[in-house]
Amino acid sequence: MQLTSKQRQYLRGLAHNLSPYVIIGKHGLSTSAIKSVDRALTDHELIKIKIKIGNKKELGPLIEKKTSSALIGMIGKIIILYRFSPDKEDSFIKLP
Repeated sequence: MQLTSKQRQYLRGLAHNLSPYVIIGKHGLSTSAIKSVDRALTDHELIKIKIKIGNKKELGPLIEKKTSSALIGMIGKIIILYRFSPDKEDSFIKLP
């Protein structure tokens, strides 16, 4: 999924008030963590993930690839992901 810098900036602004939906802890990036991220993306389109253990610079692109999403940004120990959900008619996110 290719997003322009304007769209990424818009999505980062929307994600500012969100709380992390998934927390990746001491067990690292397990299959269940990937399933949780995938489910959260399906339900919410834009999510935050908190990384407690590991390197976010390595985990971010890996999660992005495994969930077919777009990595919007990494701030501190937080990763912001977006995936458009075409089956949601009442999507609140309208990209500029």
